[in-house]
Amino acid sequence: MPGLVPSELETIQKILSSYKDIEGRPVSGFAIMRYGGMEVLADITDEQFQIMNDCLQLVCFAGLAKRAYFNSLGPYCNSDCFTPYGQRYSGSQFTAVSSRRRDGQASDMRSLSKVTFSMPVHVNNAGPIVLDEELLSALSKFRDVATLQQWVRWQNALACYNQANTDNEAVRHRVEWVLLCSAFEHILEARSDAKDVAKQFAKVFVAREPIQIQNAKRRSSSWTNPEEHLRYEWMREFYRIRGDFAHGKLISQQPAVWNVLEHLVLGAVAFPLMVRCLLQGADHYSLTEYDIAQINCFERLADEQFLEDPADQRNSMDSVWSRLLSEERMNVVTQRAIESLELKGFFKDTNLANES
Repeated sequence: MPGLVPSELETIQKILSSYKDIEGRPVSGFAIMRYGGMEVLADITDEQFQIMNDCLQLVCFAGLAKRAYFNSLGPYCNSDCFTPYGQRYSGSQFTAVSSRRRDGQASDMRSLSKVTFSMPVHVNNAGPIVLDEELLSALSKFRDVATLQQWVRWQNALACYNQANTDNEAVRHRVEWVLLCSAFEHILEARSDAKDVAKQFAKVFVAREPIQIQNAKRRSSSWTNPEEHLRYEWMREFYRIRGDFAHGKLISQQPAVWNVLEHLVLGAVAFPLMVRCLLQGADHYSLTEYDIAQINCFERLADEQFLEDPADQRNSMDSVWSRLLSEERMNVVTQRAIESLELKGFFKDTNLANES
């Protein structure tokens, strides 16, 4: 760990010796947070810790936004991978162990040699964690120029998205569902109404060739406008069913085109892409070719039985999502190349651009 003197390193290693993986071995990877220019082992106040935690929410979101779906070898994390741990340590062989109670907090002193903080299984099984640094930078810049009211709304939305992506078995799907819908509603400044949330989402999240429901494979008798786009109807259903869970129903009896896991996967994929679109609209981010490819094939993904393996699956990495992305990324690269050549006047005296 660069920048640390031997005495600091020794203390950190002593504290971290209590943190174990699921096989009982000391954790091999971790991140250390420090407040501003303070020393890494300096005492911090509760207020300073809260500020650090707010910043950690942005880092967490940048990690979740970089996840590779249906790819066991790609980057993958959950929000519990970013759980902050803080301990009071006075330099002795004892440490303060605290836990939250409904009526306050419980805390006592324990011997470091006898304390074990075990890594949760769903954190241990996460893949390599990669941050979308461009997105993180854009969020930081936007935070600096946004009004307080605007940033509080974004902060709430990002926190809801993070909490909906813990992978913790103790967090039920209906809780994740409500949190995801709240994230969309907050950041879109939409009313608590399925049609309005869907309308605002469809306005921000625009694909190159959107699918009208009259041309979709998936069907529903509640889809009355054949020219409406599939992303609108997905969000309308997603938010409509959310009302049952938000009002205490454990199981929704409403008819649905997508099942529970399909809805949650689509929500997890769509939200970070929508945030990128909003940041680009605010001139703080430029969509990458990969971003555009994901946006362009989102409706195509929603129109497929994407949780199932392709009938002619070639290998374990082959999925509906990977095929759609591969095809669309090629389309995006080709289109950008044509646009670049057009700007240079390459097609000025030819019909090649139109033919392409």
